[in-house]
Amino acid sequence: MKLLVSTGLALLTLGAGALAADHPALAASALVQERSFGTIANGSTVCVGPLSPGTDPGGQQPGVQISGFTNGQPSLTWQVFSVSSQSAPTLVFQTTARNVDHVVPPSGNLLFHACVVKRAQGSQDYDLALNSFPVE
Repeated sequence: MKLLVSTGLALLTLGAGALAADHPALAASALVQERSFGTIANGSTVCVGPLSPGTDPGGQQPGVQISGFTNGQPSLTWQVFSVSSQSAPTLVFQTTARNVDHVVPPSGNLLFHACVVKRAQGSQDYDLALNSFPVE
């Protein structure tokens, strides 16, 4: 039984390697995601990252995608910061809403952090993701 499982895994690995070799864009388009979810308290900020923009399956570099939602009230503040080792973080996107889905274009070799901010009224649930390229 172990031999069959090992052989099957080896064939799957070889097949994936052959697919990536035949389609270089697939090999270079691995999605990287930084994610946080749970309950955020009044006056708190939760951030994920840093993350660099990646190359999508079409070979493009459209930028990083922030996506998130809350099922509570009031709306949360969603932010994206660009960061580098030579400067302080810079706010490049911000919105206050119950959900967010936004792409921030790449800028040189900067990395990005995404944050969610809870400013008022107790605690509420949230889900925050920062993707290396946009996904639907």
